Amino acid sequence: MSDASIQEQLGIIRSMIEQSRHETAESGHFFIWMGVLSAIAALVIRALEGALLGHLIIPVLAVTALSNGVLGYVLIARRRRAARARSYPGTVYSGVWLACGMVALMIVFLLPHLHAIPWELVPVLVSLVVGIGVFSSGVIFEARVVTWSSLAWWGGAIVMSQLHGGDRAYVMAAVILLGWVLPGVVLNRNYRRQRDNDES
Repeated sequence: MSDASIQEQLGIIRSMIEQSRHETAESGHFFIWMGVLSAIAALVIRALEGALLGHLIIPVLAVTALSNGVLGYVLIARRRRAARARSYPGTVYSGVWLACGMVALMIVFLLPHLHAIPWELVPVLVSLVVGIGVFSSGVIFEARVVTWSSLAWWGGAIVMSQLHGGDRAYVMAAVILLGWVLPGVVLNRNYRRQRDNDES
C-alpha cells in the first residue's frame, strides 16, 4: 500500500470521526431546544387545566409538535448540508426519531379520538416512546449519559401512571429537563472539550 493511499485512508477516518463528533453536538442542540419547548408546553398545559381552559390543550400540543418537528428538520438539514457524506449513525439516529415522533403523534392526536386509549394514558405512553428514542440515541452515539437518561423517561412514565390531574404536567416537565435538556448540555460540553483538545 502506497503512502498516498495510507494518507487518504487516514484522512477518511479523521473525517468520519469529526463528522460523528459534529452529529453528537447537533444531537445536543436537538435535545436542548426540543426539551425547552416541551417543558414550557407541559407547564402551559398545567396552567390551562388550572384555569379550566382544557379546550386549549390540543392547540398547545399541536403548536408544540409542529415547532419540534420544524426544529428537528432544520437541525437535521443543517447537519446534512455541513457534511460531505451522510454517516450511518446519523441516518439511523434520524430514522429512530422519525419513528418515535410518528408514534408519539398517533398517541397524542389519533388514538384518544378513536377511543383506543384514555386521555389520562397519553403522557405515560409518550414518555415510554421518547425513552426508547433517547436510549437509542445514546447507543448510536456511544454517549452513556444519554443512554442512562432514558431511565428518567421510563421512571417518569411509572410515576405519571400513579398520578391524577395536573400533577402529571409537573412530572413531565421534570422528566423533560432530566431526560432531554441535561443530556443535550452534556453532549455539547463533551463536543466542545474534544474540539478544544484537538486544537491545542
